[in-house]
Amino acid sequence: MKQKTKTRPEQRLGYFMVLIAGCLWGTNGFFVSILNDLGVQSSTVAFLRLAVAAIILAVMMLIMEGKKLFKIDKYGLLACLALGVFSQALFNYSYNEAIEHVGVALACILAYTAPIFVCIMSRLFFKEKIGPVKILALIVNIFGCVLTVTGGNFTSIKFSVYGAGAAVLAGFLFALMTIISTTTTSYHPLTILFYSFVFGAITLGAIARPWNAIAQAASLPLLFAVLGYCLIATVGSYFVYLRGLAKKLETSKVPVVTSVETVVATCIGVFVFHEALGFVKLIGIGLVLASIVIMNMVKPK
Repeated sequence: MKQKTKTRPEQRLGYFMVLIAGCLWGTNGFFVSILNDLGVQSSTVAFLRLAVAAIILAVMMLIMEGKKLFKIDKYGLLACLALGVFSQALFNYSYNEAIEHVGVALACILAYTAPIFVCIMSRLFFKEKIGPVKILALIVNIFGCVLTVTGGNFTSIKFSVYGAGAAVLAGFLFALMTIISTTTTSYHPLTILFYSFVFGAITLGAIARPWNAIAQAASLPLLFAVLGYCLIATVGSYFVYLRGLAKKLETSKVPVVTSVETVVATCIGVFVFHEALGFVKLIGIGLVLASIVIMNMVKPK
């Protein structure tokens, strides 16, 4: 009984931290919109996000503990390689490909299969139980995310096998981040973030070759926008996320909690970019929040 009273508050703090991470990820669209207005393409934005974040982390790590935080063993380096290549670089690439071939709406809908993938992989790798409450929370969550993103308007959806496959792959790669990150909680979060961002930036640099685009768009507003994007929606969000995962959470619950990202993104769209907030979107927001409550009805172990 003593062990339970110690563990549960720690887990609640962990879920709260991944909730905060989801809120910070919700600012992605805000920064991407600013960078796009400055003439930067999505592939270049993804590269800048990882490369500049890695530089910021390197400075932070040197100030905090010198070279100590850069030390990592072979397993940690392999995990960072997998995170950087698959869950950062290839995720961004496949998601951008999906948007180009099937549009934003269908790409978002299919990418929100990520919680399903996490639930399945949590069962396979961590032996977590999948009960009726979790299944209900997943269904409510995915349905809510779809309504929040689309507003119930599916008329603009176009379909291609390649685009749909790329969107589902993006969902899987995002889910993979949660699974791999769960195995790295014994390392310092800044160390994991630094190496994963470095590997991700190298991979995206090789794929997108954004050098000319960066040179053409270089300006002081671009620098401030990139710094804000990296500090808030990248370094800050991932750091809080990894600290939350270290609280021994049930992995299958995490993507449902972080789906608050869609709610924050929608609110930013309404209050900053003056997008319409219809009744269907409100229902979607309500369903996303309800799914988080339902998922947390499952008793922590």
